[in-house]
Amino acid sequence: MAEALFVTLAAFWGSSLLNTRFRHPLTNPVGLSVLALILYIKLTPLTLASYQSGTSILVFLLKPAVVALGYILYQQRRWVVLRGVPLLLGVFAGTITSLTLTPLIARALGANQTLQMALSLKSVTSPIAIDLAPTLGVEAELAVPLIIITGIFGAAFGVGLLRLVGIRDPFVVGLALGVSSHGIGTARAVEEGPLATAVSGLAMSFLGLSTALFAPLIYRFLGW
Repeated sequence: MAEALFVTLAAFWGSSLLNTRFRHPLTNPVGLSVLALILYIKLTPLTLASYQSGTSILVFLLKPAVVALGYILYQQRRWVVLRGVPLLLGVFAGTITSLTLTPLIARALGANQTLQMALSLKSVTSPIAIDLAPTLGVEAELAVPLIIITGIFGAAFGVGLLRLVGIRDPFVVGLALGVSSHGIGTARAVEEGPLATAVSGLAMSFLGLSTALFAPLIYRFLGW
């Protein structure tokens, strides 16, 4: 149990140091940590079941970490309220896109229904997805890794892609990261300032709620 927790913290610490020294999308700390942990579990006697048991405290801490974003949101509440309508429209668009476009693309490429359903939750933050997936008939064990991969790619390349098309407004950057890349994207939004962080955290939370509301209807439309 102690081994799993120590290795996880060490992997993230080392990855963060590397990212600080070599600023590049491919040195994203979360992505490097995941890769290092996969290799460690593969090459050592530590089993996946033991790792999951030993790091359960980290999974639990995801929930209060999301709630803690409320403090930053309170500080930025004036700016968020002024642009509340664009925020809600962005969350709605992100929800519908995630629930429909991604699984339809996967279906067109020959993916089975299990994978399609898991992909539909790729933009929902892990703490919400863990509780939401079973109620929707989605395999959480498959959905969570896809969620993590989505967050890593969004955090690594999202801001760069937005700047490439001329988007630098911290409100829009935060909204895009929160809707598409949930908690990992929100961690990246911290580097863009408090407004981006607040909007990203709120968008992430709203997307989880809207997914829970709209998913049953979308799933019926998709024939699941």
